[in-house]
Amino acid sequence: MRAFGLACLLLGMTGVLAAQQQQQDCNVFVGWWESPDLKPIFTPDPTPQKEDCDFQIWSWTTFAHWVQKDKTGQPAFLQLPTYGDLVSGNPARMAVGPRVLILRPRNEKAKSTSSVHQPSGGVLVDQNGRAVYYATHMDPIYFAFTQKYFGPNNYKKASPTLTYPLNATVFKTSWRIVQANEDTSKVFTTKAAIDLLESDGNGGVKLSGKIQSDVTVALVGMHVVGVVKGHPEFAWATFEQIDNAPDLPAGMNPRSPDPVNTNSFTFYKGGTPANASNVLSTNLTIDPNTQVISPITNVFRQFEYGGASAIRVADIVSMNQHSRSEITARKGEKVDTVFAHYRLIGTAWMLANTLKPGDGNMASEAIGSIDLANATLETFVQGAGNNCFGCHDTSGGSGYPGKDINQSHIILSKLPPDPRLLEAR
Repeated sequence: MRAFGLACLLLGMTGVLAAQQQQQDCNVFVGWWESPDLKPIFTPDPTPQKEDCDFQIWSWTTFAHWVQKDKTGQPAFLQLPTYGDLVSGNPARMAVGPRVLILRPRNEKAKSTSSVHQPSGGVLVDQNGRAVYYATHMDPIYFAFTQKYFGPNNYKKASPTLTYPLNATVFKTSWRIVQANEDTSKVFTTKAAIDLLESDGNGGVKLSGKIQSDVTVALVGMHVVGVVKGHPEFAWATFEQIDNAPDLPAGMNPRSPDPVNTNSFTFYKGGTPANASNVLSTNLTIDPNTQVISPITNVFRQFEYGGASAIRVADIVSMNQHSRSEITARKGEKVDTVFAHYRLIGTAWMLANTLKPGDGNMASEAIGSIDLANATLETFVQGAGNNCFGCHDTSGGSGYPGKDINQSHIILSKLPPDPRLLEAR
């Protein structure tokens, strides 16, 4: 019996050591950080455990590639065209190049939402009473494909099984207003033009029709979404600034009256009960002069690392540690050191080559971080089984059929409205 017990103990220790070794192993190949353009890497390994790591490597290398400095010293993704550039019809605006960051209505989401609304239609209000704003940025491959099938007539030309091409990548970003004399040493900031807001008279806010330019904003969240080999459903990764919000403690009910954390975060006041957090207010008030909104939103992240399994968490933690350390050590050579204060929350994908048109159950088919949500992009729709595929599926809607390209809300924005896009999404 002693021998058996010792064998079990050794077996358990072997499992722990194996997990630790896996955590150490998940990293991009030696020399990548010295490569000329920091190209995104995805080299799928047929071994499931290694393939999981490959997705986290893709997520971080794609993030690093697009936040690396362009010729002006700004992150490269800010040169990419946006939804507003697409609908403008202006070739000059559609080209990659320096541009003003414009935080305007996200018509690629539900037609009822705006630049300050999340998928649920709610407004995230930070601790200073300011709305959080959003933008979408398309790389040249994603943009060209979207443009080709944008609008009802072009959409009809797409076969049900047509998918976005390999390496097509799109970014969804969230931004908060920076306060005067604020310490911004750990967050990337830039100037933007934002929509000003006013009360809609029904407990919500709406666009006032006025725009304020030269506003200092801070990047708080980013979805990195791209097509990789064998995965036309896109790999869906999300990054956050490290001080955004606390994680809900393991085992705590999200509706608990107990505090989530005693410490304060950017979007959470220390000591706030769980049941007073992530609350979608239907009784907002706003001062049109100061743009201060009440009540504020206290936020927690319901699933640390998007509900990934322990071995996948080890991969994510490993990539975060390696990547953030590399950025710090290189002292802004290619990537501003401020991005060492951002971390990968997780990545979601599906079984290779299983995407099919008319699939409204893709959320249940997710692999990886199956409960993935960004605290600043999906604050109000966090929950077990909720992930990016819950919104971005291939199902049809009122007036259009199920197609693989329906994953793009940008393409759907010019089609007859699907009622689901106007509700909880």
